Amino acid sequence: MTLLNRRASAGDDAPAQRNLRINTFSLIASNLLTGLLGLVFWAAAARLYPTEAVGVGAAVISSAMMLAILAMLSIDTLYERFLPVAGYRAGPLLALGFLVVTVVSVLAGIGLVLFGPRDAMFESGWQLASYPLLVLVLALYTVLDRTTAGLGVARWAAMKNSVHSVAKLVVLLLFAWTASAESIVLAWVGTAAVAVVVLVMAIRRRLRTDPQFLVPPALPSKPEIWRYFGSSFGLTATWIIGPLVVPLIVLSQFGAVANAHFAVTWAIVNAFYTTVHLILSPYVSEVAAHPDKVASLTRRMVATMVGVNVIGGLGLVAVGPFVLGLVGGDYRVEGQSLLYLAALFVPLSAVTGVYEGFARVRRKLGVVMAVRFAGTVMIIGGSVVATSMYGVTGIGWAYLVAEGLCALVLVVPVIRWIRRVKADPAWLTPQPSAQPVS
Repeated sequence: MTLLNRRASAGDDAPAQRNLRINTFSLIASNLLTGLLGLVFWAAAARLYPTEAVGVGAAVISSAMMLAILAMLSIDTLYERFLPVAGYRAGPLLALGFLVVTVVSVLAGIGLVLFGPRDAMFESGWQLASYPLLVLVLALYTVLDRTTAGLGVARWAAMKNSVHSVAKLVVLLLFAWTASAESIVLAWVGTAAVAVVVLVMAIRRRLRTDPQFLVPPALPSKPEIWRYFGSSFGLTATWIIGPLVVPLIVLSQFGAVANAHFAVTWAIVNAFYTTVHLILSPYVSEVAAHPDKVASLTRRMVATMVGVNVIGGLGLVAVGPFVLGLVGGDYRVEGQSLLYLAALFVPLSAVTGVYEGFARVRRKLGVVMAVRFAGTVMIIGGSVVATSMYGVTGIGWAYLVAEGLCALVLVVPVIRWIRRVKADPAWLTPQPSAQPVS
């Protein structure tokens, strides 16, 4: 390719790259702020509320969040991948998906109330009755992240998350006089409900005014969409089961105080984890909207992924223990080792994440789903075994082994895919279906 052609190609790619850059870095900045204020949230809770209330509140919120993600049935991944080509069908698809998420999330919340560890998590009948509503709110709140990515405005989700992180902290402080787990949960979920209403109104306006969603759809065939849906749900289920079960392992084996220490430490780890995997959502949506720009978009995504992991890993080691010390000396003692292990296993998870991003673009998720399932089994089984030997730090060892083995399996295919997309960009993007959805 001549220098002139390269410059012309770069100019053609500029709008797609710019939108990817804005959305990606908005999400990264928002997630860093959310992670920081999330830590401040739990630090303030630890200072102002009884430790047992913090432990119970953390267990309720974390379990509700994990159930919410399961209750979404990976509908958000369909939106991320197919809303860019849904045209005027985007609105009806969103309405149907949100209705399904509402029903399933309420049923999931009822299921945990009936069959979960009620005595450890709930202190009153009011808490039991309201739990399904908590799951519903968090499910709608979370599904909007990839929905906005599919609409090309992931930066809206970044704004939502940033405002929510500030608002929930304010409410937590206002209700500190109650010294109850209910106030901690209300601060988190009540402000999320307001954010859902505001963002849904903004999305409705975009669907009515953006030309991208006023044209005929270019969706693949229904069987192809259903196959993608099934694989995505299996992938999400295996990805979420570990984080859902692990806090319950801590709570049941070590009690509410240990779970409070774990929750504050994991808030830091999860901020890094989430940042790494947020990079993929704008990439998948942007490639779906601009398949001819896949080579340049892939280069930018991989470069961003490497930079985030290097900086994040160093940050966990250099800054994380200091931040835990600000919360309390006992939090640093109990959580420092877990931070050091996370500095290793979160970057390893990026290998699986990049492979998943490529697999979503190609709409072929079988391999990554099998790898995720194996990783989840190792995380849960390893946590049960390792916590009996190393305490809460054993969870970090379980994650390190699981993420390391998954990365070992997928690193060679990732390198091959990167090389191949450089030589033949059209290979990564699937060909249009012969029987598209009208």
